Amino acid sequence: MDERRVDRRRTGCAHRLEAWADGVVAGLDAQEDLERSLRRALRGAPTLREETAVRRADALRAAALGLGPEGCAVAAGVSRRMLRDWQERDPSFAAAMEAAADLAEHDRTRARAAAAPAGLSPAALRVVLKAVRDGAVQASAAELGGWTEQSFLRLRRRSPEVAALLAAARRARTKKADRRGRHRFERGYRLVRVDEGEMNGGAGAGRGSAHGPGASSRDA
Repeated sequence: MDERRVDRRRTGCAHRLEAWADGVVAGLDAQEDLERSLRRALRGAPTLREETAVRRADALRAAALGLGPEGCAVAAGVSRRMLRDWQERDPSFAAAMEAAADLAEHDRTRARAAAAPAGLSPAALRVVLKAVRDGAVQASAAELGGWTEQSFLRLRRRSPEVAALLAAARRARTKKADRRGRHRFERGYRLVRVDEGEMNGGAGAGRGSAHGPGASSRDA
């Protein structure tokens, strides 16, 4: 009788953990979707310039938190090639990315000098979960977040919550991502407005360059 009660309790805990993890993964894009909805309520569909500005800000935040170029691209929802193109076309943005990376390195140096334990960044874990959800294998996703494969495996074994989040990210994969193994941002579309100046050589938006007002945009 006692064993059955223990088994039921364990099963109940497992179900609650799974439901929690599914909810977290479902909300990975919640802030981005909320901000886009608020912009649409104020001004309609965002312009290409606005979309680019938001994604650049996401990349800068990721760099300041210590993520590398690939992780910054995932955090911004763009391809690595798109992020590199932004930096090549805009020296001020390239300088900002370099400054953000320097800030992250400075923080790491201070932590080592103070013998402080290495922090586990929620932003890095978010990048890993998004990459797994969008079709990346765990080892590649871990590298995007700054972990080695072995260190991430140790984290997964140590934390039932992390293991549950990874399982939820796999359950949330789209069929297309599973079939082709490609990130979702590499095949995404988004409606944006294209101003006249943007059509004449402006920078591409986070999900690619649109071809007219209200056109759907596709990543290059």
